[in-house]
Amino acid sequence: MSLPERKRRILKAIIESYIETAEPVGSKALAVSFEQPISSATIRNEMSELEELGYLEKPHVSAGRVPSYSAYRLYVNELMARYRVAAEEVDQMRLQMQRKMWEMDNLLMSASKVVTEMTGHTSVSMARQTGRGSVRKCELITVDGGQSYAAVLVSQSSVKNKMLRPLATVEPSTAAVITTAVNLAIAEQRLDFILPSMAGSMGEESAVYDLTRQVLDFIRQTESAESTHEVYVDGIARLLGNREYQDAQRARELLEYISDSSKLGGKLDPEEPHLVNIRIGPELEEPSMRDASLVFSTYRIDGRTQGIIGIVAPTRMDYAAAAHKLQGFIQAMNGRPGAPPGIDEKENHHSE
Repeated sequence: MSLPERKRRILKAIIESYIETAEPVGSKALAVSFEQPISSATIRNEMSELEELGYLEKPHVSAGRVPSYSAYRLYVNELMARYRVAAEEVDQMRLQMQRKMWEMDNLLMSASKVVTEMTGHTSVSMARQTGRGSVRKCELITVDGGQSYAAVLVSQSSVKNKMLRPLATVEPSTAAVITTAVNLAIAEQRLDFILPSMAGSMGEESAVYDLTRQVLDFIRQTESAESTHEVYVDGIARLLGNREYQDAQRARELLEYISDSSKLGGKLDPEEPHLVNIRIGPELEEPSMRDASLVFSTYRIDGRTQGIIGIVAPTRMDYAAAAHKLQGFIQAMNGRPGAPPGIDEKENHHSE
C-alpha cells in the first residue's frame, strides 16, 4: 500500500531520529524538525495510523514510538536518501586496500579491516568460487507415498541426495508443484522469495511449507559446502557499543552466531550480485539476528572466485550511509590493479 506524502515524511523523520538516538520518538520533538511545520496533534494522529498499519511500535507506556521491521524495509526501498559515490572516495578506498594488503598479504582480511574502519560496524568478508557448487536442478522423489521424500540436487560438480520427512504427508502431486517452483526460483535466482510467499498463502505450520523449507535448507547447505572457502569477521566488539546489545544474553547469542563462519556465510547469498543487498531482522530467518541487519555486496577476486563483503549492525543502523560506503568499496575493488576485465559496474539501486 502506498503511503500519503505526509505519512511518508513523518515515518522517515521517526526512523532517522531513532537511528541517531535509539530513543522512542514523540510528537512534540518531531514537530520542530520539519521545515514546513506540522502540529503535534496532527503528528499524533498520523503516528497512531502508522502504528495501526504496522510501521510503528510502542515499546512501553511512553508516548514515543519506534520503527517496526516493516518500516525499515519501506525506508530502505523508498524513503532513504540516495547518493552517488564520488571518484575521490573510490580512489581513497582503493589506497586503503593497497595499504592493508601490504600489511597483511591477505585480500579477505584486508577487506574486512578496511570496511570495519570505513563504516564503524562489524564486517564480514568471504570468498566463493563461481562456476562450481551452485545447484542447477532439484528433484523430489516419494519414498513411502508422501511421508518421506528423497531430495536430489544436481550441481555442476556433483549429485547429492538427502532424506526429508515433512510434518505430515505431502501428496506426490503437491511435491511436484514444489519441485517446479524451486527449479524456477533456482533459474531466476529468487530462492529467498519462496518461503515468504508460501507462508502468506499456506501458513508456516503446514507440511508443504515444512517440506519446502527442508529442501531450501538442503540447497543452501550443499552450495555452502561446495563453494564457500574462507570467511573473516572483523570488529565483533563494535556490536557491544550499541544499546541493543547491552543485554548480555542477546549479545552472547549474536556473537556466537556470527563467530560461526559456516552459519554466517550461509546468509551471504546475494539476490542481486554486484548490487548492495540489505536484509533486515526477520528476513534473515535466524532468532539470534532478529535485531540485526546484513548489508553486503560482491566483487570479483579473479576469473573464478567471487568476493562477498558486508557489515552486521543493529536494525536501526544508517542504511543510506552503509549502502553508500559499501558501494564505493565495491567500485574500488572492481577497479583495483589486477582485477579481472569485464566487471559489471551497473549502478547500485540503493545508492543512486
